[in-house]
Amino acid sequence: MNDDQHLSRVERRKRELERERLNEQAQLNEQTRQEAIDNHTDEANRERSETSRRAEATQGEHPFLNQTDEQSSEPKKKARDVRKPKPKLRLPFGMKRKSKPRRDERREPRHQTREPERNHVKHEAAAPKDKPRRRKWKGKLLLVMLLLLIGGGYLATRPVTFLVMGSDARVGESLSGSRTDSLQLMEFVPRSRTVQNVSIPRDTYTAIPCEPDREGDKITHAFAYGGADCTVGAVEGLTETSVDGQVVITFETFMELIDLVGGVNVTATHSFSEKGFNQTYEYMEGVSYAMDGDMALAYARHRKTDTDGARSNRQTEVMSAVADKLASPTGWTKIPATYRFMKDEMGLELNPLQMASIGMTMVLQPQVDKLQIEGEDAYINNVYYYQPTEASVQAIRDALDLTMWGTVR
Repeated sequence: MNDDQHLSRVERRKRELERERLNEQAQLNEQTRQEAIDNHTDEANRERSETSRRAEATQGEHPFLNQTDEQSSEPKKKARDVRKPKPKLRLPFGMKRKSKPRRDERREPRHQTREPERNHVKHEAAAPKDKPRRRKWKGKLLLVMLLLLIGGGYLATRPVTFLVMGSDARVGESLSGSRTDSLQLMEFVPRSRTVQNVSIPRDTYTAIPCEPDREGDKITHAFAYGGADCTVGAVEGLTETSVDGQVVITFETFMELIDLVGGVNVTATHSFSEKGFNQTYEYMEGVSYAMDGDMALAYARHRKTDTDGARSNRQTEVMSAVADKLASPTGWTKIPATYRFMKDEMGLELNPLQMASIGMTMVLQPQVDKLQIEGEDAYINNVYYYQPTEASVQAIRDALDLTMWGTVR
């Protein structure tokens, strides 16, 4: 009896286990079937979303391109449909399978992933708006540069008045206390291609700014009493012209300048002989000479056989030869060194625009009008002076009073 009861309990236990196993198997089958349905539903939803996305991306394109995309997507859809679900592993008794999150839950919403792309597209579409601004700035910059170029060209073509003071200081002597052996006032007019060259004799009687107690004195004494500034003031008072630039030349710097540019070619306008520092030179009228510094100085300072006016003309010839040498293609490379030498050793005072005006005039091979203050010999307090006539001085003033086009005002 006890054994029967014991066997009955075992049998009942087996039957209970068998029922539990059948129930577990039924639950697994039901879960598998439900997951298969969910997978099929998710695949269908994803396929519809993919189709709608492609339709949006290809909206407005050629219909044949859309048809190609649909045809290429059909085999993929069929391949997904025939794919069978993987068999589920059986778990030991008493353990439950954790439910996997659905694909639609794991996948981020498509509208969230699409928004950055749309924003990026909008940003790219808005980027070209900066280009017109850059172009506007470039246009303004070009306009400013054009205005500066026009203004610089206008200023560079204005007449420039330049005073050349030749000191009688010998080699090794100081400028202090020396006098001006020659004075040449030159007015450069680029637009008319003319140069007004006025020679002022050294003994010309005129008012001297640095000698207020005297009514007048020889203009050569202005440099001895007040240097270059006093001489410039005396010339401006005599000619009623504003002097824009100046330079002071001594015998020594004159020779160094000629040698720096490589010598000059000058055709003699008078026959004479003159002793230089190295030798005595013979000049024949009408003959062209290649002169170095010493020979050019001897030619320019001779005054025994002619007048101060003729000597001033020879000095002008030499300075014009220097300008021609610098204006030639072989002399362009020597312009910077020549400018530095004249600035450091000759006290050159000219700004870049004034230099451009003078250089432009000389390159154009201008017509040089040689003028000279005419006067009479006079003695005041037993001192010799060269008294200029009113008519000559007024003619010089009128000749220097020119417009930008070289016409008299």
